Amino acid sequence: MVRSTGINATEKPKFSIYPKRKSLTVSESTLYMRFTYQFAKIDKSLGIKVQFEDWDSAAHKLLNNPYHQKHLEEVIEEHKQKLMGAFYLFTQNAATPTLREIYNLAFGEDSKKTYSVFGVFNGFILKLEKQNPLPSQRSNILKHHTCMKHLRDFVKSTFNCNDLSFSRINRNFIDDFELYLKSECNNGHNATMKMLQIFKKIYRIAVDNRWTNHNAFAGKKLSYKDVDIEVLNFEEIQHLKNATLQKTYLNKTRELFLFCIHTGMAYTDLQNLKRQHIEYNPVSGHYLIRKKREKTGVEFIVPLFPPAKILLDQWQSGWLDFSPEKSLAPKISNQKFNQYLKELFAVLLIYKKITTHVGRHTFATTLALENGVPIESVSKMVGHTKIAQTQRYARVTSIKIERETKLLFEKLAG
Repeated sequence: MVRSTGINATEKPKFSIYPKRKSLTVSESTLYMRFTYQFAKIDKSLGIKVQFEDWDSAAHKLLNNPYHQKHLEEVIEEHKQKLMGAFYLFTQNAATPTLREIYNLAFGEDSKKTYSVFGVFNGFILKLEKQNPLPSQRSNILKHHTCMKHLRDFVKSTFNCNDLSFSRINRNFIDDFELYLKSECNNGHNATMKMLQIFKKIYRIAVDNRWTNHNAFAGKKLSYKDVDIEVLNFEEIQHLKNATLQKTYLNKTRELFLFCIHTGMAYTDLQNLKRQHIEYNPVSGHYLIRKKREKTGVEFIVPLFPPAKILLDQWQSGWLDFSPEKSLAPKISNQKFNQYLKELFAVLLIYKKITTHVGRHTFATTLALENGVPIESVSKMVGHTKIAQTQRYARVTSIKIERETKLLFEKLAG
């Protein structure tokens, strides 16, 4: 039960939640919110259907469903804000309203079917979760949750409310939200653009359904800045290989990172590498890793180069005879992997901004492009669908330029 709080709470509306079924034989129920004030009661459907057995009547919440419970709490808070807002409008004028007067002022527009920003945002995320159930797709969903949290905090701090209609969003709102993301949330330019892109997608739903009579994003350009991609050079790779490490977990981290360096695999692809993803090529006599990227579903094909095969043999002796579903790489969380990588490179005295993705960058640039592998092949090995992705992803270094212009240099010198 959610009740109003504060001084003289008995003189203010109170609230409670309960499930209601059409009959005792029906398992599905609709959640209702009951408003009580001056001995009067009004019940209002929240439009949320749940299984009757999932409702904890003692704790007044849903069982075993924390996300939908969170969504329910947000809906409840929205209804409370509306009713209390109407209540205070009456009381500020020294009026003593009836519950029906308060209710009509708060919800009189419901028949016109208005849509709120966070109501639509929540609904969009729920659909996104149903359509993308795999763990590998969770990252994108979390970005939507992060965007909604930042937007909710911005609305609360700017307008002192928990929700608002799409009609209240204008260009100033968007520009102020952009500034808020950069200043208050400490986001960089590209991270801010990603959040605005998600918000624009939600706002577009309102525009397409004519829930607002203007497009606040019209003329607003969301542009990304090119960033320098960090890679290791050949000497740093050798130092990483040969360094003596005292801590076991740092050695494990080094091995995983070296595998990424010699295969171009991202963290999530490595953690999901199975025996079925490694094929033997009878023509070349070598093994290939053939797998779809967890992030995009695009297939990549990369030779199992000797340094990577040595690591694989160390991790899983006799892996050739494993069942197709057997995992091959040691398990580690992405958070721990990044944390230990920073510690590892501090020990190695290599002062670069290191993340798990640097191994992928290093493979594409230092090992592949700098050694003359055509960019088309590099693109296939790292699982890109367009060469343009690889051109941005794998930078052209001075070593590659010198090697490819060597003949021209000699010709001009002679």
